[in-house]
Amino acid sequence: MSEQGRAAALEFPEPEAVGSRRRRRRTLIGLAVTFALLLGLVAVVYFSPLLVLRNIQIEGNELVTDSRADELLADLYGQPVAQIGTGAVRERLAAENAVAEVETRIELPSTLHVELVEHPPVAEVHRDGNVLLYSEHGEVIRTFAGPEQLEAEDYATPEISSEAALEDEAVFGTIVSVLGQLPPEARAQLDSATADSIDSVQLQLADGRTVVWGSDDRSQEKAAVLGSILGSEEEDFLEAEVIDISTPTAPVIR
Repeated sequence: MSEQGRAAALEFPEPEAVGSRRRRRRTLIGLAVTFALLLGLVAVVYFSPLLVLRNIQIEGNELVTDSRADELLADLYGQPVAQIGTGAVRERLAAENAVAEVETRIELPSTLHVELVEHPPVAEVHRDGNVLLYSEHGEVIRTFAGPEQLEAEDYATPEISSEAALEDEAVFGTIVSVLGQLPPEARAQLDSATADSIDSVQLQLADGRTVVWGSDDRSQEKAAVLGSILGSEEEDFLEAEVIDISTPTAPVIR
């Protein structure tokens, strides 16, 4: 073999710097392609007319009816599902005082799941043939009109009955605040609540006993004391006509 042939057969190794640049360039090209594909996928999901909202599933609602929630969210139908967030749903449901919290999730291709947490009703008012349920914030969270009144019985909320309470905003607010601090099992044993002033709240138990609560001060202590009394089998408590816990550290029965 000639010297020229032997020289042509020789292979010199590629410099490390050149190989490193080539590998880095390939990596960057691969990342760019992947990123472009991801952007395309996001664009398809975000803007595609094929992935628009067609179904809304409401969960966790009792006071807000399915039909009412669907009515408030109706304008979301037909929008790309990826563009519908919790904020948009919460904004539309803000018209309902019963709604405390809202969570959402999307199920592709076309379903929006809405999970509601509602304010519990703590009191009811009977007015003009209707039953109005109130939250502890003094807001109406559901109205049962006419024949629907029977449905309100499912909530076992005490009735606010005195004229002074209904006509005086401060007195009414005090009563619902007191009721809101009671544990549900204690509130379920009440028949009604009344007050002539913010310092004279009284609770009427379903069994006929009267609880003198007084003002809204130290309500958490009073609620704890009342819970203990209602759970007690002591004869003195069971036979008492009046349970005065206006001073929670020294309850009086008579």
